[in-house]
Amino acid sequence: MMMMKTLNVDILHNFTPLNALSNQRLTDVLSGCHVESLAPESVICRYGDCDDKAIFLLSGKVVLIDHRGQETVLSAIDPAANHALIPNKPRQFTIKSLKTVNILAVNQQRLNDALLWQQSLSSLAKTLFSRLPDNIEKDWLLRLLQSRIFYRLPPMNILELLNVLIEVPVNKGQDIIRTGEQADSCYFIKEGRVEVRQKIADEVLTVAYLSKGDFFGEEGLLKDAPRNADVTMLDDGILMKLVKKDFDRLLKSPSLQSLSFSLAIPQIESEEAVWLDVRLAEEYCLIHLKNALHLPLPDIRLKARQLPLNKHYIICCDNGQRSAAAAFLLGIQGYNTTILAGGLWSLSAVERAQYLESA
Repeated sequence: MMMMKTLNVDILHNFTPLNALSNQRLTDVLSGCHVESLAPESVICRYGDCDDKAIFLLSGKVVLIDHRGQETVLSAIDPAANHALIPNKPRQFTIKSLKTVNILAVNQQRLNDALLWQQSLSSLAKTLFSRLPDNIEKDWLLRLLQSRIFYRLPPMNILELLNVLIEVPVNKGQDIIRTGEQADSCYFIKEGRVEVRQKIADEVLTVAYLSKGDFFGEEGLLKDAPRNADVTMLDDGILMKLVKKDFDRLLKSPSLQSLSFSLAIPQIESEEAVWLDVRLAEEYCLIHLKNALHLPLPDIRLKARQLPLNKHYIICCDNGQRSAAAAFLLGIQGYNTTILAGGLWSLSAVERAQYLESA
């Protein structure tokens, strides 16, 4: 029987390449992960599997069985256990527990993304500093670059984005965004703090406090919808404004990945990915892809944490537009997302008959 235990990140300092990540990057990689306690004779993975996990042996002993049946015993105290178990895909061994073992499984792509960004951040920052005006505050820029919003962006996009930001001095108590206004820009906080309030169940509640290096206002741009929150300055400060056309060109488009239905289906059928439908409940009930999870786009900000972080989500809607907004919002929360290109409208009559169903 598998048991889940709370993860203490201090135990990971001996594991390569987890020990190469900053605390923030490591937290991103480990979001949603737990230590799994497995009984003796449990199968951890099988020969030929093509799963998306990097598995680390925290305690106990396992046996590695190759395709000829030859066995190799590995203990958590062995030097080889300081690395992921058999990282090659497809798996070259079946791995079973000999005694009760504790393992940690993390998403391999999330780990790769974090390593790439961590290892390139220093050189990226130096490159940016050399090309930007001397009056750019380096501490603020470094905080900004730590944000997941930049993970998939080419460095030249980041450089151009920094050059098109508009500096806006603001005062304590000033309303920056009001509910119902048309969204025309988003903001990065250079100095100061803001309070974010939303109306929930007929009551206006504070949902977030943001500070230096954080950003806000992107949701209205993604949805092409009126603002759904009030944002007020808690201090005198400075905001950096990014207008919609530059947001779409430099941030939104380069950070999204898409797949055709024909390429998505093998990933779904092999359980490498799952469908996530972001249309309204009425649309989903009328017709949807078989076994698709459902989380409407308006609920993503508040309810995304209901989704496991260790899965790859192929996001679908009718034509792909809402999927793009959902993929961006989930991506900056650490989710691995891809868009179904063209949405459900792209399916042929044969595909619709085979893969769609009603609630």
